[in-house]
Amino acid sequence: MIALKNKNIIGMLALRDKRPFSLEQKMGHIDGYLPRYSKICEVRLLSVQKQFRNSKVIYGLLKKAFEYITLKQYDILVISGILNQQKLYKHIGFIPFGDIVGDENARFQPMYITKNSFRLQLFFTEKEKISLLPGPVEISREVRKAFSERPLSHRSNEFKEVFYETKRQLCSLVKARNVEIFTGSGTMANDVVSIEIGKLDKRGIILSNGEFGDRLIEHGYKNNLDFTPYCIPWGQSFDWSDICGVMEKEQLFWIYLVYSETSTGMVNDYKKLLSSACKNDLKICLDAISAVGNIEVDFSGVYLASCVSGKGLEAFCGLGMVFYNHEIKEPDIKIPRSLDLYQYIHSQGIPYTLSWNLLFALYTSLGNLKERNKIKRVNELYSYIKQQLAHIGLTPFDGGKNVNPAVLTIPMMKPYSSQEMGQYLRENGYLVSYESSYLSERNWVQICLMGDIKKENLDGLVNAIKFFL
Repeated sequence: MIALKNKNIIGMLALRDKRPFSLEQKMGHIDGYLPRYSKICEVRLLSVQKQFRNSKVIYGLLKKAFEYITLKQYDILVISGILNQQKLYKHIGFIPFGDIVGDENARFQPMYITKNSFRLQLFFTEKEKISLLPGPVEISREVRKAFSERPLSHRSNEFKEVFYETKRQLCSLVKARNVEIFTGSGTMANDVVSIEIGKLDKRGIILSNGEFGDRLIEHGYKNNLDFTPYCIPWGQSFDWSDICGVMEKEQLFWIYLVYSETSTGMVNDYKKLLSSACKNDLKICLDAISAVGNIEVDFSGVYLASCVSGKGLEAFCGLGMVFYNHEIKEPDIKIPRSLDLYQYIHSQGIPYTLSWNLLFALYTSLGNLKERNKIKRVNELYSYIKQQLAHIGLTPFDGGKNVNPAVLTIPMMKPYSSQEMGQYLRENGYLVSYESSYLSERNWVQICLMGDIKKENLDGLVNAIKFFL
């Protein structure tokens, strides 16, 4: 068995079942040290290039060895364990026996492991993956069950009862007067917000301090909004007094920003605008997609806010929503029917087909969030994993008080690769975010706590990261 990097061999091992074993040539017959067995083999020629002598490579080779001995029905494996990797061997389940062998140039600890070792099975068998992505998030059993219910027509009375109760719970959660729900993504929800801003027919400002702020600016251009883009470096906090100065100088009427910037985990505290000198009839519009369900929100002073079902609300992707506190005017321009908020309002919220399964899953999840005190749970998990990551030398972006505890963005330092770590964690049962271009270009990995995550999930994740490092 070999380990490759860029088609170059960086590690290898062999398996031998012909006796005498290499260990027996060094220490004599070994059966007296071992539990009863029927078929035995030995790991031979375990070798890893010096620059790759980390637990990741050795772990991968041993994993392949285990798969092979399981296939060939060996029930015990012996090895000359590398001395400086004893912690790894023992963690997997190897048991040392006899004295250290070898000479001053190469010394080894004889070790064995049985096929039925619990810890080996725990590490090497395929297990269900845990989603620590910003979406799709980890879904609870109750919500999955709700999603699998027999579909109902969106025109049925039962559908409407659940639909209107879901809207009521959403408005209560964020302290908004109204919400409309539609089939679509967060991008679509932001298009709906942009179209409503366009109805104001006034100039405004769009802020950006991260990837999703940049996307809002793109929404502005593509929806022909009249605005000033206001950009600062990613991860920095906005200077609200400076923004107010720009708005007063240019006589800007509305502001559009990301409430929780997913790319860095920053929370942009727009509420400071409500008490500022520039608040005179200011229309505050939010991309709140990563905020709702993860942090306390209050949209009572907000003009428009976008949201989705598949992040902090812990349901399935596929439903977009827009919150609002004002009367929606009939458009005097031609816009697509699916993006026309006025059309939803004047059709009692259901102008077109809406998925019962997505709706009922969201309805079920909203009940769980309240019952399980989601926001408190996210804060506790954030404090715990941040501390555990610090112990292994990883530090996520820290926005101080202005941080979304459901998002940890971790810059990886060379020689470590975010792509390699993300792939490694995926192989070992943990889905983290690393494939988006804005993450891969910066060598960042994201761990998100938006879904139904438990402390034991994080313990396993941290152990897997330790192996990688």
